[in-house]
Amino acid sequence: MGIGRGQQGAFAVRRRTRRPRRPLVLRAVVGVAAAAALAALGWWLLTSPVFAVKRVETGAYRFTSATALESALGGLLGRNIWRVGRADAEAALATLPWVHEVRITRRLPATVGIEFTEWRPLVAVSPADPRPGDPDLLVLVGDGRVLPFPDHLPAPGLAELVGLAAPRGPDGRRRLDPAELPAVLALLGAVDASGLEAAAPVDFLVARADGFAIVLQDGRGTLLVGREEFADRLQRYMIGREHLDQGLEIDLRFRDKITVRQPDAPQS
Repeated sequence: MGIGRGQQGAFAVRRRTRRPRRPLVLRAVVGVAAAAALAALGWWLLTSPVFAVKRVETGAYRFTSATALESALGGLLGRNIWRVGRADAEAALATLPWVHEVRITRRLPATVGIEFTEWRPLVAVSPADPRPGDPDLLVLVGDGRVLPFPDHLPAPGLAELVGLAAPRGPDGRRRLDPAELPAVLALLGAVDASGLEAAAPVDFLVARADGFAIVLQDGRGTLLVGREEFADRLQRYMIGREHLDQGLEIDLRFRDKITVRQPDAPQS
């Protein structure tokens, strides 16, 4: 059977209409122009003297020397504000021993704010190997370093840690033995959490062969707390202390027990 013209027309395919090329070219030109404008803006932001740092501000601080801080931060002046980041601030303050954590803010066009927290002195330290020329007061901070307490501040009323070595490291600063530090920090945390200092201030924390001893002020006694479970042992003392005489050696190392004896009495 033949196919008529009307039937052939039913199979005709409509050709696609070609889009004008001008809008596509225009879009490409606009895109290139926008990219060039952004590049020019970025170059201006990173090179213009308008954004050269003219002022560096800091928050409150206590243990850091003002002179040393000013000298350390002086190197940020004149640098482009967009090129100064936290890593740059940390590097500038790296030589200041009391600086702990650093934050940076920017206030356009030319002011940088440096906020930092300082390490807190935890306990005074009397090294087992004192040397001539050692500072009058050395204190332990949280990362294990033993730092000279700043001369411009009054001496704090800290308990004193004795019986542990604090050798000098490559940087010339003393540092507790890393193997001893966790126990010392745990003991200090337990003393703080127990409220012991409010009830019976501490004179000395003594590292002994059988563990730590806490010597209380005014002859109130000595607490033997060993090398572990400090929080439980001090809590036991806090519960029973009203029933204990002063001047005794109080052994808290045995679970659920408080053993007392005169300091000079032989241990059983």
